[in-house]
Amino acid sequence: MDAKGNGYVRAPALRRPVVSTSSNDPFRSVLRHRQFLIFLASSTAGNVGYAVYAISIPWLTYSVSHSYAVVGAALFIELASYACVFLVGPIVDRTSNQRSIFLACYPPMAVAVSAIGLGAARGFLTVPLLLALVAVVSILWDFVWAADNAAPGILLTTDQQFAAQGITGAVGSTNAIAGYAAGGALIFVVGPSGGLYLYAILLVAGALLALPLRIIPPPHEPESFAESFREGWRFVASGPGRPFLQLGSIDGVQGFFLAAPALYITLFAETTFHASAFAYSLLFVCEVVGGAAAGWAFGRWNPRSRVGPLLGLTLVCASAAVALSAGAPAWLALEAGAFFAIGFAWSSYTDVKYAFLRGAIPPGQLARGTSNLWLFPGVTSSAGALVLGSLATSGDPRLFGGVLGAGLLAAGLLAFAMPAVRSMKY
Repeated sequence: MDAKGNGYVRAPALRRPVVSTSSNDPFRSVLRHRQFLIFLASSTAGNVGYAVYAISIPWLTYSVSHSYAVVGAALFIELASYACVFLVGPIVDRTSNQRSIFLACYPPMAVAVSAIGLGAARGFLTVPLLLALVAVVSILWDFVWAADNAAPGILLTTDQQFAAQGITGAVGSTNAIAGYAAGGALIFVVGPSGGLYLYAILLVAGALLALPLRIIPPPHEPESFAESFREGWRFVASGPGRPFLQLGSIDGVQGFFLAAPALYITLFAETTFHASAFAYSLLFVCEVVGGAAAGWAFGRWNPRSRVGPLLGLTLVCASAAVALSAGAPAWLALEAGAFFAIGFAWSSYTDVKYAFLRGAIPPGQLARGTSNLWLFPGVTSSAGALVLGSLATSGDPRLFGGVLGAGLLAAGLLAFAMPAVRSMKY
């Protein structure tokens, strides 16, 4: 943000030389970049698998434990592990070839999720074993997530980043729809163990696809882990009004409810629709389709000069969509539409936020910048998973929806109240 509060001004940083691309078709040079396409293929395998995992694990946890508190505990472990991603960013930024991150993480993740699926199917999966394996998968996913964020900034030139973001956004939306749809179908047909087996297969495929990758950061002065760590936090705390820290505080409020959609859908399917696996799968997929629609809409609109107001507006709209779902009659088609709206509004906030971060943070600090900022929602989301899991034991989706809607409204109003956030643009 400049001295007049007119928007964030990117800090000076060393970048790769700018190479012009065709103004008529900005996507062509990106789609011709062999290394980027290999990265995209490997990342797609892992992300489709993660979508299958995300829809399968709450239902599998409930099937094993018959306890919403245990579902909340599993989500707590997952989100608490993600909160530690700020420790991973300096390691990823300092890795000589970031291909090694994928090769080191995907295979053990495949073993862990296979053990979850096999244990649930054979009946030897205990709650402690399930939670321990969820922790292993989540910690390894921290490394993958940080490397996924950093790779496009390393592989491509500066003026290719917007086209790359458009391509990865479109592929990501397709991944989410395909993964959640496949996971939902497997839950309905063979049970949640099927989703875990599919995730393991996709992780192995992602590792094999990563073998020819060369994701080599630009040369930089040697620095220790501690120096790299401190530099990342200095950047987050920089700028007049400290806009990143203000954004982090909003993320902290919104992040408290990060586990809420999965719990909310599970609660609806169990109580309102009589433990229907079909209802659970349909509501989950509708929420994700709504999120994909938001990504397409914002990609076409590209509201770079309206980031600040949109952060608040999307949270207020998410609150309204939750209120619609909680107050609507118990008709599956009507609730499917309400969860589509929840997914659209919820994902709109995330899309606007990450578009801003990737446009404002220099590529050489992107893994650290995004990982450090994740600390705010990471901490609150882990606590929220426990609190919301306990709240879900009431068995009342209307009460749960009321709390969720009120929290999102509070986050939206906080965004409107913060001047450094209101004026964000890039």
